Amino acid sequence: MRLRTFLAESMTDAIVQVRAALGDDAIIVSSHENDRGSIEVTAAVETAPQVNSDAGNRQDAGGLEHRLEQMLRARLQAPAASAAETSPSAGAPIVPFDRSTIGAALEAHAVPSALRNDLLVSAIALDRGDAIAALAGALEARLGFEPLPVRPQAPVMAIGLPGAGKTVTLAKLAARAVVDGAPVDIVTTDTVRTGAVAQGEAYAQLIGVHLRRAESIDALSLLLDEGNPSEGTVGDRSHRPCFIDTASVNPFDRDEFAALHRLTQNARIAAGVEPVLVLSALGDADVSREAAIEFARLGARRIVATQLDIARRIGPVLAAADASGLAIAQISVTPYLARGLAQMNAYVCARMILNDSAAAAATPAPMTRHAGQRP
Repeated sequence: MRLRTFLAESMTDAIVQVRAALGDDAIIVSSHENDRGSIEVTAAVETAPQVNSDAGNRQDAGGLEHRLEQMLRARLQAPAASAAETSPSAGAPIVPFDRSTIGAALEAHAVPSALRNDLLVSAIALDRGDAIAALAGALEARLGFEPLPVRPQAPVMAIGLPGAGKTVTLAKLAARAVVDGAPVDIVTTDTVRTGAVAQGEAYAQLIGVHLRRAESIDALSLLLDEGNPSEGTVGDRSHRPCFIDTASVNPFDRDEFAALHRLTQNARIAAGVEPVLVLSALGDADVSREAAIEFARLGARRIVATQLDIARRIGPVLAAADASGLAIAQISVTPYLARGLAQMNAYVCARMILNDSAAAAATPAPMTRHAGQRP
C-alpha cells in the first residue's frame, strides 16, 4: 500500500495531483482544510512489492503510515465525543416553537407529506416552547433510533442497494472497533464484482486488518464458526467483532434477492448475524421506502444512512424507517474513511433538520455562472 499526502489550493487541484502521481486506481482516504487554508488530501494506492526498495523509501512509507494511523484514530474518536451532545442541555440555545418553521424544515428535507403532517401534529400536541425539543419528541414517538455499538455482540452484515456505500461504511464500523482496541474480522462475500475485493482490501489494510473472502454460503459459515465460543454454539462476539460485506442487490429482482435471503438466513443460523441496511439518502422516498420494506424481511433491524453530504436531505431515510420499522443507527456525511460515522437519536435528527434548514435559508443565492464555467 502506497500512501501520499497532497497540498493544493482546491479539491479539484488536489485530485488532479493524486491522479497524476498515483494513477486512476488511487483511493482518497481523507481530506481537510489545514490552518493555512490549503486543501490537504491523503490518498492510497495498491503497489506491487519492490525487492530492491531502499531504506529511505521504506522509512518515508512508514512515516506516512504512522501519520495516517494517528489521523484515523483522532478523527474516528471525534464522532464519539460529539455524540455526547445528544440531548438538550441547560446551556443549549432554545429555538422558539413555530409550526410553520417546523413544517417548512420538514418539507425542505423532502419528508413525504403524510409523514410530515403526522410529525407536525405530534410536535404541536407536545406543547413545548422549544422547536427542536418538540420535533425530537415527535420523531421519538414515531421512529426508532438504535445506534450500533462500537463492539457489536453479533457479526454485522452490510446489505443494500448498489451505490449505497456498503464497503466504506463497513470499514468505518470496523475502524471504530479497532480504535477501541478490539481485534476485528472483516469478511467479504462480494467476490465476483470487478474491483470489489481490491476495494475491500484497501480499506482493510488502512486499519491494519486482513480481509477474508467467503466465496460461498458454506465458506462464510465456516469462517463465522471460527469465532464462536465452542463448536455448534453462537455467542457474544464483542471481544472480536466481525463485519461482513455483501454484493449489492436489487430487492425487486427475484433471483438476486433470493440469493441474498439464503446468505443472510444461513449466516443467522451459523452465528446470529445481524443484517444492517446501508441506505443512501440520495434515493427517491418511494423507492427507499419500498426497498427498506424488502430488506426488513431479511431480518434487518437497523439503517445506516449514507451520502447525506450530497443529498442534504434526510427525508427519504425517515420515510424508509417509518415504512419498514427499521431503526436509524448511524449516519455518514462523507465518503472518507477517516471521518467515521455519527450516532443518531431523535434529538440529533431534529437538530439536523431545523439547523440545516435555517442555515440554508441564510445562505445567499449562488452567483449566476457564465458559459464555460464549471459548477
